[in-house]
Formats: sequence, C-alpha cells, structure tokens
Amino acid sequence: MNRNRIIFYIVFGIFHLSAFIFTVMLNNDTGLLFKMVNYVPMFKWVTLGGLLMVIVDAAWAYITKRNLLNEKAALTQELNTLKAKLFDLQEAAKKQAAAAKEAGK
Repeated sequence: MNRNRIIFYIVFGIFHLSAFIFTVMLNNDTGLLFKMVNYVPMFKWVTLGGLLMVIVDAAWAYITKRNLLNEKAALTQELNTLKAKLFDLQEAAKKQAAAAKEAGK
C-alpha cells in the first residue's frame, strides 16, 4: 500500500472514531442532543464528507485493480514472447546439432 493510501485510511479512521465518540457522548443525554439541533446542517455536511470518502476509496480500489490487471496482462504477454524466443533458439540448436551429426557421418 502506498503512502497516500495509508494517509487516506488514517483520515478515514479518524472520521469513524470521531463519529463513534460522538454517538457515545449522546448515549442517554437528550439535553445535549437538543442543544445540538442548531448544528444539524453541519452534521449533514460531515456525513456527506464521510460518504465521499467511501466513494473515493471504492474508486481508488477499482483503479488499483484495473492497473494491476493491465500490468499482469503486459507481463503475461512478455512472458509468452520470451517463451517463443526460447523455443525458436532451442529449435535452431536442434537443427544445428542434427546438421553437425549428419556432417560427421
């Protein structure tokens, strides 16, 4: 995992930890809840930020997977090319050995 992804997950974890602490604070304290009614629009934006982080993570995972599949396909193609070259070299060596054997008879 690269450094940017680790930083993203740290921010994502802090977001969820703060949401958990917020819900624990509101456990049975309805007075605090009624005091916070004025901040509901801000909570909407904070939850939108959390939703955007989930979407970014899903998109990032998709892009990473796509890049890895492309890299794997390129490496498979290169491997097949090298196998073909090795086969050609082996066939040429067999022909040379057969020609040398015929010449030696």
